[in-house]
Amino acid sequence: MAATKTEDYVPLKLVVDEESNKVLFAEAGKDFVDILCSFLTFPLGTITRLVQKESNTGPVTIGCLNNLYQSVADLDKECMKTETSKEMLLQPSYSLEDYCSDLKLNIDDSQPTNYYICTDFGHCYMSHVLSTSSICSCGSHLDPVVSLNKQFCNGFVNDGATFVITDDLRVIPNSMDFTSFSMLHSSGIKNITLAKEIAINVTKQKVLDLLKCSLVSKTTLTDSFLRTKPTLEESSRIFAYNVENTNDIQITLKLVLRKSDGKILYAQADHDFADLLLSFLTFPLGGVVRIFGGNCSLGSIDALYQSIVDLDENKYFVTKEAKKRIVDPHLAPQFKLSNQILPICQPRSEFYYHDECFITCEKRDYFDDLTDKQAVYLRGIVEGYVKGRRTYVVTDKLVVTQSSPTSALHLINYFQTSLDDLKEKVINIGVNEIFSILKASLNSTSTLTNGLGHLVMEVQEEKMIKIDKKLSFY
Repeated sequence: MAATKTEDYVPLKLVVDEESNKVLFAEAGKDFVDILCSFLTFPLGTITRLVQKESNTGPVTIGCLNNLYQSVADLDKECMKTETSKEMLLQPSYSLEDYCSDLKLNIDDSQPTNYYICTDFGHCYMSHVLSTSSICSCGSHLDPVVSLNKQFCNGFVNDGATFVITDDLRVIPNSMDFTSFSMLHSSGIKNITLAKEIAINVTKQKVLDLLKCSLVSKTTLTDSFLRTKPTLEESSRIFAYNVENTNDIQITLKLVLRKSDGKILYAQADHDFADLLLSFLTFPLGGVVRIFGGNCSLGSIDALYQSIVDLDENKYFVTKEAKKRIVDPHLAPQFKLSNQILPICQPRSEFYYHDECFITCEKRDYFDDLTDKQAVYLRGIVEGYVKGRRTYVVTDKLVVTQSSPTSALHLINYFQTSLDDLKEKVINIGVNEIFSILKASLNSTSTLTNGLGHLVMEVQEEKMIKIDKKLSFY
């Protein structure tokens, strides 16, 4: 995303316990902490794409997100609402793109967002699209303009500030309250002579390893710099949530369950359910952590997020807005769903036209003569991603395909399940169930079964009743 820079590494100092071959902590400056902050700004689709890339750590699987991402890639273009819908999901933009563009090492290789404006400037709003041949809703052509002016952003934390980074990526100010002595004491090291200091240069490839390990390991620094590929522990928990939400949107699903073990094999639903699942790829990681109260259960991400929350915004961040946008990020403005039931804000973004550049509202104070500049508004161009009036099939592993008369037959054959062992159930789901599905998609390879676990328990109870009746007969 950022232009190629002459600096191709970031210095980092590790303090290692030689006996256990474990990183006790690291000392870092602005550049490294900015990189860690950027992880929280990436949409889940960007993260899923990046962690599948080859590196020393190897590809990493995050729950069922890899399957969801591949489903988008495999969906026929006839299923997509617009020509750009698929690209918007596979390479999603994010609202902190301007903050990340100046990172010394930026592993997001997607193209910078382009901006287009209606040729009938007085009639239509500005549009944010990926195509160079787009038509505005008024019928006029959209002409490309230069990318958003980003010269006022300089990463996230203040230049000159230094930090201590724990093995699980907690970012702690390097102050009198957190000295190297106190860190050594809290690490439990018994022989101080075994603590060795190592200076390393973190390359872009190592940043990719760091991202992968941060998602699956609670010893991220150790796994990234001292060990081999970390392993992801599969979770079999049932993810059930009960949150306060005024949104009463209901979505109808037809579940196909296997009675012998209560597993949800697949679900059939209209386009609104498919849209919601695909929209997961657009959610910024920091926003997902916030949704789950700082407990998304992804490696070291919770510890990283909470440490950023705890940092003093006045002392350590370039602006208060920089911190706020990390811990409470917005969706990029072009992502729009009519049934947006997850509480990630989607603000209407205001822009000002200035010397053939567009600047966001929070940057307008840098100009003295904005009174004669015309304000325009960045407008969402998509109401969902897949076409309506179609039925979609979603498997337990979060593979999304268009339904067809033979799709059920193929699925039943795939699961090698007899018809007598199957049960259909029609349900309505709302915010709580979508929360559960999202959490399960991050931590499980059985998203529907774990996300809608109360239904599995119901089928298992039904099975136990039948068994009891048989036993009572004898």
